[in-house]
Amino acid sequence: MMRFLREPLVQFLLMGGCIYLAYALFGTPEEAGEDMEVRVDASRIDGFISEWERRWNRPPTREEVEGLIEQYVRNEILYRQAVAMGLNEDDPITRRRMAQKLQFLTGDLLEGQEPGEGELEAYYAEHEGEYREADEISFVQVYFNPDGRGNATLDDATVALEAFRGAGVPDAENLEAGDRSMMRRSFESATEWDVGREMGAEFADAVMELEPGAWHGPVLSGFGVHLVYVFDREEGVVPALAEVKEKVFQDWREARQADFDAEFFENLKGRYEIVIDEVPEERMIGKGLRAGGGRDGREES
Repeated sequence: MMRFLREPLVQFLLMGGCIYLAYALFGTPEEAGEDMEVRVDASRIDGFISEWERRWNRPPTREEVEGLIEQYVRNEILYRQAVAMGLNEDDPITRRRMAQKLQFLTGDLLEGQEPGEGELEAYYAEHEGEYREADEISFVQVYFNPDGRGNATLDDATVALEAFRGAGVPDAENLEAGDRSMMRRSFESATEWDVGREMGAEFADAVMELEPGAWHGPVLSGFGVHLVYVFDREEGVVPALAEVKEKVFQDWREARQADFDAEFFENLKGRYEIVIDEVPEERMIGKGLRAGGGRDGREES
């Protein structure tokens, strides 16, 4: 019996039963002054049927409609009971879901809106840099492994760089001067993202700034030290509006939605008096206690 009572599901059901029993015995019966009617009117039933038709591509049977009504009544009663018991108070998940639902409702207000004459063109002109194609670069890299060379890694790379510059365009001999690795040695028409995915963001950012037709280095990465010869770099072009019109329209709509949401919230906020208690600065980094020390960053003894 004791083993049975230790089961988590049994304990959960017992705790739930105790909560409802306590509410039934000691809760304040406020229902007498409230509307206890759960009404399922014709418009709601019509909504159930329409939703069913959209989901299943056929009309529901009478039994299915009765099931939808029964489910609605059940949910409504449980919802009202939960609110009456205060289960919705101070619940961050419930608050967040209700705030999201309100945002979804406001989002529907702009769903069918089209830009006015010249509005999409003006938006594109203001944000055309966001639609610019990515720069592409073609290069080879020679790797110097600090695990094997230690403190001499940079010196070795510098000496090799002078020899490479004297030789000019890369050949098989200078490409073999470095250390073996699993990294790609050559990249052709690669974007910064392509390079960063394999070599790391720091290396990619540095390489995209190098001039074509010359050896450069040492260039550092998370793997070690590299010498780089850039063959070619092509700057991305800004496409014509007609080529990206669908994407621009979607971005325009999202921007309008963001502006509308901000204005809507500010209007709502203006109806409330916002009262914020003093924030305990000693609980924050920046003032009061700081990370790694006492007040103002000084160690306390």
